[in-house]
Amino acid sequence: MKLQSVAFLINAKKAWARSLHKELFKYFKKNGVKLLPAQDAQILITIGGDGTILFHKTLFHKPILGIGSDTSWICQCKAQNCIPYIQSILKHGFKTQKRAMLSSKLDGKNLPDALNEVVIRNREHRILNLRLFAQGKRYSFMADGIMFSTATGSAAYAYSCGGRHMHPLSKKFQIVAIAPYRRAFKPMIVDADSICELHVDSTCKADAVIDGQHEVPVKRKCCLVVKRSEREFEFVIAKKEPKK
Repeated sequence: MKLQSVAFLINAKKAWARSLHKELFKYFKKNGVKLLPAQDAQILITIGGDGTILFHKTLFHKPILGIGSDTSWICQCKAQNCIPYIQSILKHGFKTQKRAMLSSKLDGKNLPDALNEVVIRNREHRILNLRLFAQGKRYSFMADGIMFSTATGSAAYAYSCGGRHMHPLSKKFQIVAIAPYRRAFKPMIVDADSICELHVDSTCKADAVIDGQHEVPVKRKCCLVVKRSEREFEFVIAKKEPKK
């Protein structure tokens, strides 16, 4: 596809993101690319890092080109090498890469879709009693929390908690306990069509957290249902990678 119009979504708290935004604004204008509001643009360009993508992912259903810092993982390019990447898109065009997301319901109420993970975790230094129903089996264990991770998120929080690094285009998702008591629950990858049901029985305060961006307090006894979302997230990918 040929790039015709863009909209910027930036993390204004970061000085480098504000500065790069001004530079790219002039660059696109000079190269004849239209600068439009997010709802009208062909693609969105986020500047700030992984969190900027995760924050905006459900606001606008548009393909995203993410520009991050050295610590960014899911962004397609870094601030220091974004110009050659964008030049390649302008010259050779772009394609979109679809990634699986997760949908979830907490006590019957819909939560935002997750690109990385859906997490239940305690807020205090106490343990949660968890009962999980997944792929026809039941599991009961105690842990500080539990997460349901997409393939995209498998390289982030899930990996740090002992999960497996999955191929980013996989439609399957992963269940990883956070500090399970006596390691009673091992990380497991479930089929793409799985519907998982989690019952939490806690004597401490806990939260449901979506992609580290959205927090919802959970009741002492609650039910979380997680499955693959009908919606897929789209990344903007240069058709031809620029030479390094």
